Amino acid sequence: MDKNLTAFLAVARHHSLTAACDELALTQPSVTKRIANLEHEVGATLFERDRRGMRLTAAGKVFLKRAERIQHEYRQCLEEVSTITTAGLPVLRVGAGPVFHLNSVARLFAALIKQFPALKLEVKTDTGHDIAQPLSAGEIDIYLGIIPKEQLDDAILVRYITSVEHGIVVRADDPNAQGTHIDPSNLRGYRWVSFVVDPETESRIQEHCAPEDAVESIIDIRTTSFATGLQLVKEGGFVMSAPLQLAHRIESEGLMIRPSLHGMPRREAGIYVRKSSLGYNAIQAVLNYFETEDLPF
Repeated sequence: MDKNLTAFLAVARHHSLTAACDELALTQPSVTKRIANLEHEVGATLFERDRRGMRLTAAGKVFLKRAERIQHEYRQCLEEVSTITTAGLPVLRVGAGPVFHLNSVARLFAALIKQFPALKLEVKTDTGHDIAQPLSAGEIDIYLGIIPKEQLDDAILVRYITSVEHGIVVRADDPNAQGTHIDPSNLRGYRWVSFVVDPETESRIQEHCAPEDAVESIIDIRTTSFATGLQLVKEGGFVMSAPLQLAHRIESEGLMIRPSLHGMPRREAGIYVRKSSLGYNAIQAVLNYFETEDLPF
């Protein structure tokens, strides 16, 4: 705020030049000069000295009302701007399923750091099956991905962004990669890899891709590493289930992904946050990011 106006308000508040100097950590000549500059700008005398100190003149009393309003508006402006430029919490902990952590989290984090330079960020990709529990308990602040509806309660806000359908990853030279879809009956003898810790996904793979006479799980290897899963498929003899939204990453590794001939049920994926955390600017920034950005899925 204007330094002359600040000096005027301090003197008016204390009725004392000495006390105003102490508050502002300035010398008396400096404060006196600022008051004189303001009086010159206003074109009126604002203070009179008497035995009790500095007394406002009639013009000073009129000016004080406006000056206090200016000070109030200035402080409110600073607070409003602060809510835009500060995150509201020191660390934002994000849980992310594969579609999001492989496609969006890096760009999201870059945007958040640009907006909130002091914000620290953590991402957890291995969130386990009961994803709603760490979100509700405050162990993570936001989750990007799929949470089964039966795990949700009224305390969690959901904004769906996309539908996720799994396909089957094979080597590019595999005969199954030549068509637009893969018939699971042609995959007998292959070993299956799952890179998500999600019994529901595995049950869907079992239901739609296992031979009709299969009794045991067709999943041979479970890993939370997408890179490990791809490497196993490259080695030959393995196939892997993965979201079709990861096709560009899979193909960049020289592999192919195709939908199952019989289809795989779609599941809604999106943003999950505790309603109690919606006041944090960092949370609002994440919600706004996914509303305004062109997403790669």
